[in-house]
Amino acid sequence: DDSGVVLLEANFNDKPLDQQIGTGGPELGEPISIFPGLSAIVRAAPMSTPSLELSEAATGMALPARFEFLGGEEVTHGDLNIHIRIEAAQNDTFQVYVREPHTAAQNFATILFTGSGGISAFDQNGTIGVIGSYSIGVERELGLLFHMDDGTYDIKFGGAILATGRAHSISGHGIGSVAVGTTSTTTPGSLFYVDRLRVTRGDGVFRN
Repeated sequence: DDSGVVLLEANFNDKPLDQQIGTGGPELGEPISIFPGLSAIVRAAPMSTPSLELSEAATGMALPARFEFLGGEEVTHGDLNIHIRIEAAQNDTFQVYVREPHTAAQNFATILFTGSGGISAFDQNGTIGVIGSYSIGVERELGLLFHMDDGTYDIKFGGAILATGRAHSISGHGIGSVAVGTTSTTTPGSLFYVDRLRVTRGDGVFRN
């Protein structure tokens, strides 16, 4: 369910094409930060609407573009739904990860697209392992559905359920950011596209 209060909407449709995206934050549908060395350029293709093309020129570090929520919100209760469309130009390593606001110590979920075409996941509780696969040049939606009161989440990809009721084992912190980017082993020049990052929360208490 994608209804509820919208905490982030980043679809890149109104951004200048073929330029590095700004870091104006959630009010502008932009990241709050882009790690130096990460190329994050708005492209008209290959996805169905303008998307963010992620790549790096040198390997050895994980380089994220980090998005946070409107008002700096940290979600601790209720349901939190994260949707993002992805497309890979080749098999390589890229990741989407969910953390607390402002810092990245709390691993609520990390989704890793691997160089062999697999999708694996891990979190504060440890590794889930390979739970699915992706295809080159195919646009698919990744859904991360958090049940904050239970401390669990579900993973969907392309409409298929890859994991349900996974416990992340984090307490005392809430979710406040989504990051996308390369890993320490991503091949320089490999391209990964993301679009329509949307975060909503259902009913529940929250704190600023």
